[in-house]
Amino acid sequence: MTETFDAGDVTLHRLREYVWEIPRQGGMRVPGRVLASRSLLEQIADDKTLEQLQNTTHLPGVTDYALCMPDGHQGYGFPVGGVAGIDAENGCISPGAVGYDINCLPGDTDVSLSFGRRIPIRELESRFEGERAVVAGGDERTSSPIRLFTESEPKQVYEVTTVDGDTVRATADHPFATPDGMTELDEMEAGDTVLTSQFVGLPDERPEEFVLLDESDFTDQDSQLVAFLKRNDLLPLKSTDDAFARLLKLVGFHTGDGSFSGAQSWFYADPADLQRLREDIAALGFTPSRVYERERDHEIDGTAFSRTEYSVKVGAGGFKQLLVKLGAPAGRKAESEFTTPEYFDRLPDWQRALYMAAYFGAEMNAPAAQHDKNLYCPKVSQNRDTAVADAGEQFFQELAGALGEIGIETNGIERFDADSRDGVERLRLGIKNDSENLIRFFTTVGYRYNHEKQRKAALATQYLKRKEQNIERRERIAAEAATLADGGTPVSEIKGRFDINERFIERSIWSGRDGRARPSAAFPDYETFVEQKSVRDDYTVATEISSIEQDTEEQVYDIGVEHDAHNFIADGFVVSNCGVRMMKTNLTYDDLRGREEKLVDALFDAIPTGLGGGGVVQGDAPTVEAILERGVDWALEAGWAVERDLAHCEDEGRRPDADPDAVSQKAKDRGRNQLGSLGSGNHFLEVQRVTDIFDEATADAYGLTEEQVVVLIHCGSRGLGHQTCNDYLREIEQEHDELLAELPDKELAAAPAGSRLAEEYYAAMCACINFAWVNRQLIMHRTRQVFADVFDRPWESMEMELLYDVAHNIAKKEVHETSAGERELFVHRKGATRAFPPGHPEVPSAYRETGQPVIIPGSMGAGSYVLSGGENSLAETFGSTAHGAGRLMSRTQAKKEFWGGDVQEDLRDGQQVYVKASSGATIAEEAPGVYKDVDEVVRVSDALGIGDTVARTFPVCNIKG
Repeated sequence: MTETFDAGDVTLHRLREYVWEIPRQGGMRVPGRVLASRSLLEQIADDKTLEQLQNTTHLPGVTDYALCMPDGHQGYGFPVGGVAGIDAENGCISPGAVGYDINCLPGDTDVSLSFGRRIPIRELESRFEGERAVVAGGDERTSSPIRLFTESEPKQVYEVTTVDGDTVRATADHPFATPDGMTELDEMEAGDTVLTSQFVGLPDERPEEFVLLDESDFTDQDSQLVAFLKRNDLLPLKSTDDAFARLLKLVGFHTGDGSFSGAQSWFYADPADLQRLREDIAALGFTPSRVYERERDHEIDGTAFSRTEYSVKVGAGGFKQLLVKLGAPAGRKAESEFTTPEYFDRLPDWQRALYMAAYFGAEMNAPAAQHDKNLYCPKVSQNRDTAVADAGEQFFQELAGALGEIGIETNGIERFDADSRDGVERLRLGIKNDSENLIRFFTTVGYRYNHEKQRKAALATQYLKRKEQNIERRERIAAEAATLADGGTPVSEIKGRFDINERFIERSIWSGRDGRARPSAAFPDYETFVEQKSVRDDYTVATEISSIEQDTEEQVYDIGVEHDAHNFIADGFVVSNCGVRMMKTNLTYDDLRGREEKLVDALFDAIPTGLGGGGVVQGDAPTVEAILERGVDWALEAGWAVERDLAHCEDEGRRPDADPDAVSQKAKDRGRNQLGSLGSGNHFLEVQRVTDIFDEATADAYGLTEEQVVVLIHCGSRGLGHQTCNDYLREIEQEHDELLAELPDKELAAAPAGSRLAEEYYAAMCACINFAWVNRQLIMHRTRQVFADVFDRPWESMEMELLYDVAHNIAKKEVHETSAGERELFVHRKGATRAFPPGHPEVPSAYRETGQPVIIPGSMGAGSYVLSGGENSLAETFGSTAHGAGRLMSRTQAKKEFWGGDVQEDLRDGQQVYVKASSGATIAEEAPGVYKDVDEVVRVSDALGIGDTVARTFPVCNIKG
């Protein structure tokens, strides 16, 4: 019987030792394969690695199988450690399978969460994994689990202001939603259009925890009902449960437009709104009916008419019991003494708003024009028999009190005899209709379960904001004009200073103004505005940017959501290549002892690290063009390399398919000031000593001996590579949207082989590879100079020679034998490394008999490995193997688990490893405990014959960004 491994919804089947397969199913074009021991599998069983591997198998042209290397872990779209060979003639090329970038917002930016809450993004750090962010999906507004939280070093922030007066602050590279897709901020200017969400909700506040219902409330009910409620986590029901938040909405709406018939619970609304009700009911574990439709005859004040009534029922008596026990009126509402639920006052503002917004969605009138530029006061009414009308008035008083606590003013409660029935009183509560009050109401409470009212509220909010902007501008001009006149400036000159009606200036100077200014005559009335504007189904509206201003430098944050739209709402705005080389020396560890601190300090001072600009070379435009086209050839010509460096670099340090013209100017500008810099994250420079030799013959060919000092450099193409990936992702998403619609994850956006974008992206990516090789070359050569200073001898005398340089995040055209015969493939390696075996023509001649050197960095406390390309790599993995140890935990979790200073001290005192970084947080993020066991990763690679173990190294000095 085949051995299996269950990882949630994914079951893997063991083909042979360390080879596990996800069989084809659904839209998978090929199986997925994971190369791992059982212990390594367990470390990815609970994240999205396997799901992302499955998604990869949907790419057109994917050949034989998609792979996850032993170090694999969750990434964006493609798992890190993923490899796929995709037909270069009939398949596609995917930037998302090569690399992806993260952009940032300041810590005080409010992120909209589920249930009408908002929270500063920095406060999500400790709780993001249990939260859901609001997503504007175009055809729907929904919420999605937050899967990623990032925190970056201080960056330049810009403030964006719209003509509506809304503002948000973000870094220049942060994408904003526009009618034409996502666009980064530094590609935008005043007058450009963005999408905003007018509803932002209320500040998040953890509710006081108390039990609303438990088994004692159902002692007279059938035991099966109690068991059902417990099974669906509805008993005990606590104030902090998501289920309670859903029930609050349902109770509020049912109080307005619901009824009970025996054990059945009925809701009445338009079909689309009933569908949202059905989703919440189903989320609680109950089964709602389909949407019913029937014609109803009515008569009001002698006028007869018919209308179509739509409804949904829930037949389960237990559902009715929940609603009634939580405050829904059980009998005829006009005869009932119901008020707000007895627990209402104990709830935080956002929970009370859920109840009220659902009730208002059922009962309150929609925004509408009173006359010209003013809106009616939104009102909610109810009938109560005279005997219980006091309870009705109390109900409205309690709603008014709750609204007042969040700054929303109401009119006095109206109470009068109903016209149609004796002994019945009509009660009415209205929201004061001054602009600021209505904006506060529509943006924080509004309506729920009523699409049309929500749509109109978005338009009304935008109209009122623009009206306020218009009035405030006129008031500023009036005040400035009066001040100028008081100072003796002639009226004629004052009139010329302002683009406004001259009569307005005269009245402001000579007559003064009583009260607020009115909107200008040219400002549109509400009905005209509504006719000209539209609201998307996700309740976003288009608006124009009025200004983009440079603000401060500050720490910035970002989140990632699971939803395919990959966006979230921030302050009301809708917003969403590396490698390694090793250099040998003839120094031994004894030569280095006693100089560790001097060396680490000198390296840190000489080699730029961290986010942002600064590099060994300050490049101009011609320099960047030459590097993109010629790679390490440029470095040789410029004196930053020697001939032997090219001979020991993958592709001799130059991709001939590179085209600098395929790289955007923005990407070039980002790279210009980063030539010869490490960057941040897991990029580093590490001085190591060789501790173990496992294959004497191959080690001898590589020039490695025990106790030898070597230098490992891990970094990439910096901002240039990230920008290029993002540029093409966005363009591919727009041009090849039909292909994108077939894929399960937008991050896998791909261009069909042979298409214009496929050719241009490949040329641009090759140019980025050239840039990355030069970046590492510059760092290596500067390291040679540092060693020369510290050891007081020429670097040549220390035989500081490049062992090998190999790219990690790359898609390369390679010819491989497949199940369909020999094919040219785009081999996508994301967080994986090429591992060609002995005899392969693309292995440098110096290593052709032994196989390509493979360098696998480990953590700062566990060491690294040098392997050689294994005999089985071409047949098993398209000539690939692992590229590192692979992360076990997120950076956020790492900073919770480890303190940078402690890690630094433990490494120095316990293992004689000297680490220096720009911040303690960086060291904590890269602590040894953050990574998988590199020994296990290498053991699997060696056992499968895809990478044969040659030598092991251990850190001595390490610098990080």
